[in-house]
Amino acid sequence: MNKNIILLVTVLGVVLSSCFKQYNNDDTYRNGWSLEWEDDFDDQHDQSAWSKISRGKHHMYRYMSDSSALYVLDDGNLILKGIANPNDEKNLPFLTSGIIREGVKANETKRIEARVRINSQVGASPYISLVPDTGEENILIDIIDQYGSDQFVYQSVTSEYTTTQGMPDNPPSSALVSVNPMEYHIYAVEKYPDSIVFFVDGTRTKKYPRIPTEIPGQFPFNDMDLNLLIGLRLSKDTDPSVLPAEVYVDWVRYYEPNL
Repeated sequence: MNKNIILLVTVLGVVLSSCFKQYNNDDTYRNGWSLEWEDDFDDQHDQSAWSKISRGKHHMYRYMSDSSALYVLDDGNLILKGIANPNDEKNLPFLTSGIIREGVKANETKRIEARVRINSQVGASPYISLVPDTGEENILIDIIDQYGSDQFVYQSVTSEYTTTQGMPDNPPSSALVSVNPMEYHIYAVEKYPDSIVFFVDGTRTKKYPRIPTEIPGQFPFNDMDLNLLIGLRLSKDTDPSVLPAEVYVDWVRYYEPNL
């Protein structure tokens, strides 16, 4: 019985891996969606719509820097870096990078894809996220969130309902997806009025629905404008000797549904 289970898991892993690779090499537009814009980071002009994330108190932003050394264009990729601060500053031991642009407007149905690979390190957490343009800290859609040397990524939503109200499991608000982050993958999200749907390399990995409930804050995502963030954060306990950590962004695509 155990041998049969192991064989089944192995076969499923091979099939999923094959599907991931096939999708990852397919640059055609997605069925049911029309490409609205694309950034392929082949030259400096592609960054014109993006801004560098400013330093802030939130843990995602506390080491952010606008140093050009952390934002490198190379071989059709934008490479975002996290490094040890070369200057001896006790309150700023690390420097990290990230970019932000307008993402999804309230009441819009959209699809966002990013082709990315990660050179992460213990203590580093690369992310692709949608956050409210109002700056609210407990509302978040993580298209990916990856930790250190983990061979998987998280895809999740965060809200008042999942945090303050203590309801992260009804419905389940996160999924763990087994991938090799050091290889290129296409991470995607679709935002609908009644659900958030996640994908990796064309395979649907998670759906988070709006549900009937008296508890506040369960599905705020359709009611606000969301900005798109790509970057990485570092734990204050990160060993400087393992750095840099890097996020390679090949391209970002933004789709609207076909009418």
